[in-house]
Amino acid sequence: MSSTVELEEKLKDYGQWREQLIQGMDRYQSWLESNQLLTDQVRETLQGMAESLRTERLVVAFAAEFSRGKTELINSLFFSDTGVRLLPSSPGRTTMCPTEIFWDAEGGSYIRVLSIETRLSDATLAEYKHRPASWLEIELDHNSPVQMQEAFQELAATKKVPLEEARRLGLYSEDLHPGQSLPPEMVEIPCWRHALISFPHHLLKQGLCILDTPGLNALGTEPELTLNMLPGAQAVVFVLAADTGVTKSDLDMWQNHVRGSRHNHPGGLAVVMNKIDSMWGDLQGEEAIEKSLATQIASTAKILEVDEHSIFPISAKQALLAKVKGDEALLERSRLKTVEDYLANQVVKSRKQILHDAVARHVGQLVDQSATVIEDEMIDAKRQLLDMRKIDVKNQTMTRKLMEETRDQQAHYLSSVDSFQASRRVFIVQVKLLVEALSSDAIDPLVRAKRKEMAGSLTTMGMKAAMRNILDELRLILEKAAAIAEENRRLVKAIYGRFQDEHGFTDIAPVLFSFKKYERELDRIFQEGEDFRNSTASTLMEQSLVVQKLYGTIIANARELFAQAHRDAKGWSAAALAPLIHKIKDHKRVIESRLEVLRKVNESAESLDSEIAELERKLEPLEAQYRELTEIRRMLDMEGHATPFGQTRRNEPKAA
Repeated sequence: MSSTVELEEKLKDYGQWREQLIQGMDRYQSWLESNQLLTDQVRETLQGMAESLRTERLVVAFAAEFSRGKTELINSLFFSDTGVRLLPSSPGRTTMCPTEIFWDAEGGSYIRVLSIETRLSDATLAEYKHRPASWLEIELDHNSPVQMQEAFQELAATKKVPLEEARRLGLYSEDLHPGQSLPPEMVEIPCWRHALISFPHHLLKQGLCILDTPGLNALGTEPELTLNMLPGAQAVVFVLAADTGVTKSDLDMWQNHVRGSRHNHPGGLAVVMNKIDSMWGDLQGEEAIEKSLATQIASTAKILEVDEHSIFPISAKQALLAKVKGDEALLERSRLKTVEDYLANQVVKSRKQILHDAVARHVGQLVDQSATVIEDEMIDAKRQLLDMRKIDVKNQTMTRKLMEETRDQQAHYLSSVDSFQASRRVFIVQVKLLVEALSSDAIDPLVRAKRKEMAGSLTTMGMKAAMRNILDELRLILEKAAAIAEENRRLVKAIYGRFQDEHGFTDIAPVLFSFKKYERELDRIFQEGEDFRNSTASTLMEQSLVVQKLYGTIIANARELFAQAHRDAKGWSAAALAPLIHKIKDHKRVIESRLEVLRKVNESAESLDSEIAELERKLEPLEAQYRELTEIRRMLDMEGHATPFGQTRRNEPKAA
């Protein structure tokens, strides 16, 4: 199997696996509905996770300085089957704006480009993606590679504008042009700020999304790329040229934009040393070429501080030629297979694990709770069977004594339930305060005010001061919310503790809510923003527009962090007491059932056999429900998440 086919097969398997997860969640929702266990919060969780899986894309980003052969690498890896150089990669005619390539089943085939003048707006790229009218749409005929090739030339479009216009757009600085005695009257700039491309290529239809980023200047003037889009990619491929080695601008890009983007995906980073065919004409022969490559790989690994195994020497140009011509020997010599293997095996596998963990965390816990409910009912039914079989129907004195003991248990239990309801009312009030503290009503007025303050500032120092203020105020909001959450934590632990101590509910434990991760993430967002501002490229472009866009991106990220904390707090508030509520209802039902059986036995000895038969009949549907949960768990691929189905969590009585 060729590496290209293997990548396609891995992506296809990945897509089918995601579909299986969705089917498993749909089946679990139906199971909950049929057993009258589905709450609005659980429905929202399941539907939200299923929608995330449907729209999920595996993003592979490519970053490089100009003339490193990055776009040619994309062509050779993914689009050689078109038989043409699909994306513009000729000298002087390469992509000039960040470009996302994917398949949008609802929108169909298109190229959408965003005017470079939108840089003057306060809106982020993420916000523009929800404004279709702001984009120019170019016709794209996916059945004609030649027409697509011509349409993609628009990605390389540039135009000349007056010097002051370039400065106003944050696209010119004298520091970027050392040696010029006088600044030019006209400056060449990209026509487009960003491009979105959708067409039904077989790899894109399986969920692959390619992010093609331009050179260092673009990364330095578009903070959203460095702070959001690169970190959001499953893998980043950094492209160097073998004939130049690691240049100063390469190193600046690596240190300030690429390496730091991997905090969420520490393993998803590869270095491609392209253009090894520049060595093929060496008169010293293959052995000398190999030694030269080994030396350059070792040197590059040392400079970039990476393992040599993460550096892939290839020739994208020769690989594309070999694939189009069907030249297997040339393809082998190009070494493209090593990069394809990396994408097919490491990147896809890593993304699958991340999704698996997310499903286990959000859905697996719910499945476990459902299993516990059914398991408890099965265990209690078997325990009742044992108790009923031990009853001496002729000893009415013993029967009455058991009834009195059970009534005492019921009275004590109902007293505990009354206390629980009072604590629950306090919890609801406290949770409302927590959710309100993190709501958009609490955050958005602050965000709008600070954006307005920064927009009115004429100096970088003024904007930086405004950023310090908003960070301090957001920290105060988090601290307030964290204090409320801590009170809720103590209350929940006390509620669970009482039932654990007084009624033996030791098999359930509360899920507690912590704010530490949000505090760490808020600090990280602002620190990465400062690191970006101090990086070489952005320092050279230190006009107020660039800094304003940087801080706008940071504020947008901070706002999204609070939105996530708000969603998490709502989810926790709905789920925190759920296991205990299920247990309370179940225990109450068991006591009432036991009293009813004892009452009937006390009135008529003949009723015991019929009660035993009825209880045995109730066990059958419970066991069927449990078997269905086992199948749902298999569909969700949850092996190893928690106690495997079919293994009781507690010592279970055996029915005689």
